[in-house]
Amino acid sequence: MERVILDVDTGLDDAVALLLAAGLEEIQIEGIIATNGNVEVAKTLENTLNIAEVASLTCPVFKGADKPFSREPIAAGDFHGESGLDGPVFAPRMRQQVQSENGIDALIRMLNENPGQISVVSVGPLTDLALAIQKQQDILSLAKQVVIMGGSFSGGNVTSEAEFNTYGDPEAAQIVFSSKANLVLFPLDCTHQVTLSPEQLAGYGKINRECAKVFTACMKTYAEKYSNHGKGWPQLHDPQCIAYLIDPEKVTTRYERVQVVTEQGPTYGKTIASATEEKDGVHVAYGIDSAWFWTLVDRALSVLP
Repeated sequence: MERVILDVDTGLDDAVALLLAAGLEEIQIEGIIATNGNVEVAKTLENTLNIAEVASLTCPVFKGADKPFSREPIAAGDFHGESGLDGPVFAPRMRQQVQSENGIDALIRMLNENPGQISVVSVGPLTDLALAIQKQQDILSLAKQVVIMGGSFSGGNVTSEAEFNTYGDPEAAQIVFSSKANLVLFPLDCTHQVTLSPEQLAGYGKINRECAKVFTACMKTYAEKYSNHGKGWPQLHDPQCIAYLIDPEKVTTRYERVQVVTEQGPTYGKTIASATEEKDGVHVAYGIDSAWFWTLVDRALSVLP
């Protein structure tokens, strides 16, 4: 059983990551932290609580950072909609409410209480993780592993050089990538390899289960937004971090030092990889078995409510 803390900025593909984690029996979610990212934290928190409710999760949900480390917040409403999760309609929540404990403090507490036992999956800007490091320098070294969606080494998706999550808080990303924890990074170089098809969307739309309906509604909005931007059919970036927990052998990685440009200018937020033989690197994903990935989605949606 893979015990996991999820750090999310819940938009459309984050929602799929949450559903995948909720529906795979190999994963036990210990807690979820909603942070600023795709939209402001009030909205990502609401979206996270709604997904947790519909998936019948009983784990606690916490509020994370409401702004980046030092830069002004950015948003991706043009891809995720005004709410960050446009598409699905949720009934009033009966169970899930935000915890009073701050998400950064909760992360520190859970890792200290369970050294080497819990994986952290972060699929938004890395603000929460960097703030945790500021409070306790070695905190991420207490995680079994830290799996991150972010960065790109072949061109960005928010500027010509930078990927959205890293660009959303470059200073935080540099702190995390320099932490010497057991880090696994899914950059756009890998995540662009898993693309939703019209046939898949039509097939998932025939599943008469509430979570499958939420998935389909999210993906319809996602596909529409991608199409409006002339980018074809959408990639499922964030859920690949969850898939990795199930079988790392399905992912091809290289151990590299990763640095982030934090100087203002045209390369602000760019990630740079270089060879290293020291213990200062990151396991960077460059390939994934996409057919296998979709079998996990199929399995999760077949058992979720």
